[in-house]
Amino acid sequence: IDKSATALVEKINNGKRIIPTILINDKPYTNPENSVLKEVLNIDETKEEKLYDSIIIGGGAAGLTTAIYAQRDRFDTLILEKKTIGGNAFLTEKIENYPGFTSISGPELMDKMEEQAKTYGATIKTGEEVVDIQKEHDHFTIQTKTNKYISRSVVISTGSTYKRLNIPGEGELIGSGVHFCATCDGAFYRDREVIVIGGGNSALEEGIFLSGFTKNVKIINKNAAFTASKTYLDKLPDIKNVHPYYNKESLEFKMDEQGKFAGLLVRDRVTGEEELITADGVFIFIGLVPNNQSFKGIVDMNDEGFITTTGLAATSVEGIFAAGDNREGAIAQVAAATGEGVLASYGLREYLK
Repeated sequence: IDKSATALVEKINNGKRIIPTILINDKPYTNPENSVLKEVLNIDETKEEKLYDSIIIGGGAAGLTTAIYAQRDRFDTLILEKKTIGGNAFLTEKIENYPGFTSISGPELMDKMEEQAKTYGATIKTGEEVVDIQKEHDHFTIQTKTNKYISRSVVISTGSTYKRLNIPGEGELIGSGVHFCATCDGAFYRDREVIVIGGGNSALEEGIFLSGFTKNVKIINKNAAFTASKTYLDKLPDIKNVHPYYNKESLEFKMDEQGKFAGLLVRDRVTGEEELITADGVFIFIGLVPNNQSFKGIVDMNDEGFITTTGLAATSVEGIFAAGDNREGAIAQVAAATGEGVLASYGLREYLK
């Protein structure tokens, strides 16, 4: 890791390690939206009146798969992605349960899907955050922060983001001691101690990844046993620098006098005793929340904000479909997301024929 670059990032962000931090003409931009970069770099995209057969909102595994199948059915598709193509899978260091690959990195797999979608003719635009969808007679108008697009159908595949604990100290420390992506921020903790909070597949997968270059990994599980798959559970006994903690409820992120992370205060759910677990940084993997905020009031959702669907991924609005982690009942796995994309593409086929 480049120590001088790390120091510069921390200086720009008041001690926080926020990635990406970009310098343009000596002016820093911290985790900027692509729409901001377009404006700063004077990138002007021509507004178009083209009518697409389908617009897919979100460029993760579900959205890319939908585009691949739709294009093969000769439907002209456009993917609008707010940030980077690939979704959460793009942030995964290693995927070992995707059929056909014993092991492949998330970025490599997503690059292959993106290339395949483009090969079949799909158009992909990044930096386009959708803020509204309007149905007008036989088509939809999709409004982004900078443009308008029209299509005969819509697929919402915006995925999900990592859930927060919402305990004291979390908000203040995000980016400077509290993280949600080991692939992105793990390198800051080489040869240091880290805490991983969670008990499922993601927590163990990322904990095992971090163990490869950190001094110690302390996995804090609020339950009496992990819920992760046997594949990960079988690996733990052989990794000497991974230390599981069970029945521990996270109470507070403690900070030192300089406002830096000092430790995680936990309560034993059996004895009631409190304990301060020290480390240099924390990674949280306790579940996901759907990225459906822009679509509230447009399509039906359940109490948790996941889009409800019937049949071939159909939402409550005819012509709008949903696929991926943002859909009720979806399984947060890349292989499952591709299946969701196939389902949505069949819904498109029936609707557009």
